[in-house]
Amino acid sequence: MQELFRSGQQLGHYRLARLLGQGGFAEVYLGEHIHLNTFAAVKVLHTRLGEGDVQAFKQEAQMVARLLHPHIVRVLDFGVENALPYLVMDYAPGGTLRGKFPKGQRVPLPLIVDVTKQVAAALYYGHEQRVVHRDVKPENMLLNMQQQVLLSDFGIAIVQQSSRLLNPQNIAGTIAYMAPEQIQAHPLPASDQYSLAVVVYEWLCGTRPFQGSYTEIAVKHSTVVPPPLGAQVPDISPAVEQVVMHALQKNPQQRFSTIQDFALALEQAALSQTQRSFSTQRLPQSAQFSYLVTPATSLLPPSQPIVANTPSSGLASFTPATPPVAWSPYQQAMPAPVLYAPSSYTPQPSLHRQQHHGVSRRTLLLAGAIGVLAVGGLSATYVIGRMQAGQQIVQQITSGNAQHFPQGPAQMQVELTYRHHTKLVWIVRWSPDGQYIASASFDGTMQVWMASAGLTKLSVRSTLQPPISDDYPWSLAWSPRKDGKLAVSFVDGTLQVLDMTSSSRIASLDTRVAAVPVLAWSPDERYLAVGGSDDIVRVYSYPSWQIVTTYQGHTDTINSLSWSPDGSALASGSNDTTVRVWEPLTGKTLLIYSGHSDRVGHLAWSYDSTRIVSTSSDQTAKVWQIKAGITLYTYTAPTGAPIGEAQWSHDNQTIAVYNGNATIDFLAAQSGKVKNSYMTGVIYSLAWSPDDTHIVTGNYNNLAQIWRV
Repeated sequence: MQELFRSGQQLGHYRLARLLGQGGFAEVYLGEHIHLNTFAAVKVLHTRLGEGDVQAFKQEAQMVARLLHPHIVRVLDFGVENALPYLVMDYAPGGTLRGKFPKGQRVPLPLIVDVTKQVAAALYYGHEQRVVHRDVKPENMLLNMQQQVLLSDFGIAIVQQSSRLLNPQNIAGTIAYMAPEQIQAHPLPASDQYSLAVVVYEWLCGTRPFQGSYTEIAVKHSTVVPPPLGAQVPDISPAVEQVVMHALQKNPQQRFSTIQDFALALEQAALSQTQRSFSTQRLPQSAQFSYLVTPATSLLPPSQPIVANTPSSGLASFTPATPPVAWSPYQQAMPAPVLYAPSSYTPQPSLHRQQHHGVSRRTLLLAGAIGVLAVGGLSATYVIGRMQAGQQIVQQITSGNAQHFPQGPAQMQVELTYRHHTKLVWIVRWSPDGQYIASASFDGTMQVWMASAGLTKLSVRSTLQPPISDDYPWSLAWSPRKDGKLAVSFVDGTLQVLDMTSSSRIASLDTRVAAVPVLAWSPDERYLAVGGSDDIVRVYSYPSWQIVTTYQGHTDTINSLSWSPDGSALASGSNDTTVRVWEPLTGKTLLIYSGHSDRVGHLAWSYDSTRIVSTSSDQTAKVWQIKAGITLYTYTAPTGAPIGEAQWSHDNQTIAVYNGNATIDFLAAQSGKVKNSYMTGVIYSLAWSPDDTHIVTGNYNNLAQIWRV
């Protein structure tokens, strides 16, 4: 065969040793580095790129190469030689899950749960990076040497598309897993959920939902309800079947809100099975998958709590429990998913009968730490105002020292809950006059509502036409002048300025200003700074929209911008791990802060313009002095959890920081000592009211909530 002739050839620094596999659009070779004698997988695409396609391929490959997650196959290198595009990726010697579980073979439910959690964690991370996989199937699920599941070809479908490779002939082999909206050329994050649900369906009963030709399968995906699992697998739990069928809804809006919701619901449904003993299926090389169905606690010593291992821990057995870790948008690697209520999923009443002792230790930990009540091992609902079962086991660990709180962190009082978003609330910002709150959501809207009553004043979406499926708001900035102006940017690069007085959109930049822009107003409202994933910050005059300064000091994506309250400096935080402080009108760098070891996610000035608090994926928040760049103190997240936003109170006395464990810690701004800890549930964003008496949070369960401090 002609493709075998490439064995022995050299692409870049790799000699192609032997063919590992081939598909509709590429061949994969085992490649050996000519200098290092190390091995990698080299994917050679079945196309030759024209001059106009080379740059598009490189841009997409760069994006895919930035995906760093323990369950995603890394892209190590890429190139184009003689118009032939190729990618160099980690070599996974364990083969594919299609090889482990051939077509027609049923897979034990615990193995399905284990794999689903690992793959869902990878997909969820990719979705947060704005990448839809588009080709989820067992052939793209690999095993590394430690028998961890790795998702391959993440984003490669995009590379195909940018290279004009995507056509019915090339995707005929994967149409069996394709969501209706993806068949219609409108892939969404929910499309990956549908595909993963097809995989789960296939493993549960040994056959995919639909059979036939490419056209027949495509039509069935769009119009036909999958055959009930119970008819093919009589002993299947109704709870498990219900979860899978929910993820296979034709309308993507009717599936689980996120792919993590699906994985968590499947795990909890598995707990409803009456299994009390189980065995482990052997894989080659004596590798084992861990069974993630937690055994009954009555079978273990009462003093030894257990919890299923997280995806990143490989395929080991059960280990002693540790407190749960909530995910932050600023971290690179996804930790264990957090248990919370899937907003669009309601289990049947019959699923609420399981006794409390059958709920896993992990569920109990989450119940105490997040304020979650797990009912029947399947549903979960946020409980506000009081603690539930498991509160005695909450731990807070700061700087390596464990401090046990018998009653857990205190509970703040919720004074108002805003419920008009349909997906998680990504950003919340309180207006300087205290009247309004702006909230941005993955549902694509930015909504402004009255802080006193929760009444919606306006709701906006991106102005880009034609619309993009995931053009959700990315950054919000109220003008410090208290005149009701609000700037909002979207992930598609568009920017709007809104006037609350007239509830209208005023003079804005209608063209793309930067890829995924973040915003900051000058205190006098004369300038608006815009930074983005192109590593550049541009300062525009307002309202003329003339570029005054272009700052190019960073070497990676700009995640945060903050203008000093006295107007003298801008601070920008980046994936390059630095915060740079510079003059807005000249671009002169005043200070480079290098106190973090991982990407900087959020930063905020003190209101006296002397200090900055910055948070990072290195699981710390650092408060440092502007004048000399000296770190005053470091706050380390409890149990090594990822840290979210940190915000100064207006009187400069307190810093509120989300510690990643469903809790906001209030730090004494001078010393960094934790004054109070309050449980809020899993949140993405927080902001002080102007009078420092309340905090508003953007929550993982589609809510924005105002809490009395």
